[in-house]
Amino acid sequence: MSLASRLITALAALGLIWYFWPFGGDSGVVKMVEPPPSSHQGRLFTTPLPEDVPPPERPAPTKLTHAAPKDEAAGLADGDKTAALAPQAVQKPKPNLKATRFYRVVVRDGGTLETRGDIVISLEGIDAYAAHETCKDAKGRIWSCGKSAQVALTRLIRGRAVVCKVPAMGKLSSVTARCTLAGTDLSTWMVAQGWAKPATAEPKLAQAADAARKKKIGVWR
Repeated sequence: MSLASRLITALAALGLIWYFWPFGGDSGVVKMVEPPPSSHQGRLFTTPLPEDVPPPERPAPTKLTHAAPKDEAAGLADGDKTAALAPQAVQKPKPNLKATRFYRVVVRDGGTLETRGDIVISLEGIDAYAAHETCKDAKGRIWSCGKSAQVALTRLIRGRAVVCKVPAMGKLSSVTARCTLAGTDLSTWMVAQGWAKPATAEPKLAQAADAARKKKIGVWR
């Protein structure tokens, strides 16, 4: 073997010894650890926690709920809610009535009076016939019941003063009122004579209408 061959062999042996000789064990060896494959792109890897440390608890997801209406939260029934929403009826105070005497009364029809100063008074509580109205009797004949009612009321009054309960304040032009003549209520008298019908459920007027119907007087003939 030549000298050159021996040198090459010696150098190769020294290289193998250097490569396999343990210099300080595993402490001096730097190992390259590839990260585990992940299906999510861009995820950051952190240092794994020790086995005895439990993973941090995730906060419970917040449940979104619709706020209940105020009336439902208060537990109101449907009737109470309707009553609460419904506007309260405002009761108008009744006007103060004053018994006023009227002179020179003109009867316009069986339920309407006209006094000095162009004040028109409608008799309260009755459904009267206009002066031009006609009716049919039991035999089907047409007759002027409205004119007859006007004449009957005119004969009762005969130019005497009539007392009506009208509002004490304000200027009168047209008013509905209860009127009397010498203590006789004109509304009740017209119904009792069969010249008008009750417009309200007043018991006294209903009794007067029944009596006139039984007697077959006025418009009931």
